[in-house]
Amino acid sequence: MSRQDDWLEEYLLCTSGHETPELYSKWVGIGLIASALKQNVWLDMNTFELYPNMFIVIVDSPSSGKSHVINNFGLKLLLKADELDYDGVPINIYDQKINSAALIKSMSELYKKKKENCAVVIAEELGFFTDMGGENTNLTKVLIRTYDNSNLGNETIARALESVPKAQLNIIGGTTADSLKRSISKEFLGSGALSRIIFVHSEEVGEPMPFPEPPEGNKQRFHRLAKKLNEFKNLKGEFTFGKNAAKWYADWYIRYFKGVQDKEDKKMTKRVAGKLLKLAMIFSVARSDSLSIEIPDLVSAVKMLNEVQNNYHFIDRNLMKNEFGDRTQKLYDEIRKSKKIKHSDLMRKTYHWMPKKELEDCIATLVDSDMITAEFLQTRGAKKKTKVYQVI
Repeated sequence: MSRQDDWLEEYLLCTSGHETPELYSKWVGIGLIASALKQNVWLDMNTFELYPNMFIVIVDSPSSGKSHVINNFGLKLLLKADELDYDGVPINIYDQKINSAALIKSMSELYKKKKENCAVVIAEELGFFTDMGGENTNLTKVLIRTYDNSNLGNETIARALESVPKAQLNIIGGTTADSLKRSISKEFLGSGALSRIIFVHSEEVGEPMPFPEPPEGNKQRFHRLAKKLNEFKNLKGEFTFGKNAAKWYADWYIRYFKGVQDKEDKKMTKRVAGKLLKLAMIFSVARSDSLSIEIPDLVSAVKMLNEVQNNYHFIDRNLMKNEFGDRTQKLYDEIRKSKKIKHSDLMRKTYHWMPKKELEDCIATLVDSDMITAEFLQTRGAKKKTKVYQVI
């Protein structure tokens, strides 16, 4: 039966009326649909099947409201859906800190008992990123395999093999930038796991609301959303492309590939494209049960990816931050505060804490990272052009 309402739009209405950025609610809603779909739907990519599972991590300060959208809406809605599911097809949820060895063991037992190989990690402070050593040293492997829906195994001390065929995880998590930086190792930064995660961050601060102001009829709306999540659980089958949608995607793929210059960025095209198609499947399900990807679904997916594209500057600054990075960030904040600033004025503001040579290195880093522009302007009365910096 076709659903007239757009589930994601209804979800955004339900989660409105508080100060948390809407972007966070959007991505939590996307993660909820992905979690309900499990491996019941897929897109045939000729040499492999693509499933719409997602790794979503909201990165912001402790007071940003990320725990509100993750726990008070996301987790509660998943639990409500299971409560209303009279067919007894629960979504397997990990909402407590768990290391990779314990996760493999738990998923292995789940598969042995119920033949279930899909689960969702949903946590306001993502326990996965609290320890990359000890029992969590193979975290990279776990994340890559469960994102790609591959076989997952772990040999125990007793030499018994704990394994899960085609294991799948969805992740809806939150963390702070400092926590992420402290916990992620250099090895993890260089792994393929990081490229599978969608980091979500917003500089938006909503209007002050001393008390939340949910829309009228929100309890009934919450109930309807939970019931529809159960409908998503029962969808089964292969996605197809609607009229001209496959051509639209192919044209986008080629434009994206040709639009990036760096070799590594070109190699990442397939990863970005995979996220695009996963999102398109989720948008399709939110609007209809036809299992057909239409051009509007692809357009919405591109829009969502574009909304978080610049977040990688924020993540890079916080993950790669060292003493030089801290001072570069401080310089960037100084330029951003001034909006547009002359080189001589910038030197006057920074000479007491940044030597001239380091200033030049930091500016070069910011320019090369496409975070600021540097241009020469002719000012009235000056004999030579003045260098001016501006945040992009």
